[in-house]
Amino acid sequence: MNKRLFYLFALLGSMVAFAPACGDSDPCKDVDCGVNGTCFEGVCVCNVGYEGSGCAEEWATKFLGSYLGSDVCDGTTYNLTKPAVITRISESKIQIANFGGFDSILQADINLANASSTTAEVISYNYTDPAGRVFVGDGEINGNTLSGAYTVTYSDGTSESCTFNYTK
Repeated sequence: MNKRLFYLFALLGSMVAFAPACGDSDPCKDVDCGVNGTCFEGVCVCNVGYEGSGCAEEWATKFLGSYLGSDVCDGTTYNLTKPAVITRISESKIQIANFGGFDSILQADINLANASSTTAEVISYNYTDPAGRVFVGDGEINGNTLSGAYTVTYSDGTSESCTFNYTK
């Protein structure tokens, strides 16, 4: 009888040890965060540069496209005669061709500290273009409008302070 009782307790102990706990459900069981995020407490925590419920949207894609508008440098307005075109370099870096009407390129970082904002996304740049001009400043995109301020320093050491306002 002792053997039977021993086996019965061993069987019950095994069932308790390996049986799933009642009421203990995994909040991430049905949450798919893809390759760009991780589920925590039933919500996706996205990797840097991604957002959305499934972490599939890159922040950089908000900026992509052609923009027209104007720059005001030291009191003089310059209208873009051809668009400034924004392309993606990475999930958190963009390139702007014809920025300021300079017919050159500028690379900008998306400020990840503000990237989860629902109203505006912030970009910052400190970039020397192929012509040797140094652009330092920041801007933001809000809807289809890209605006901001920068200083351009030319290769001869002179500089201008500018603001810009472009619309997609």
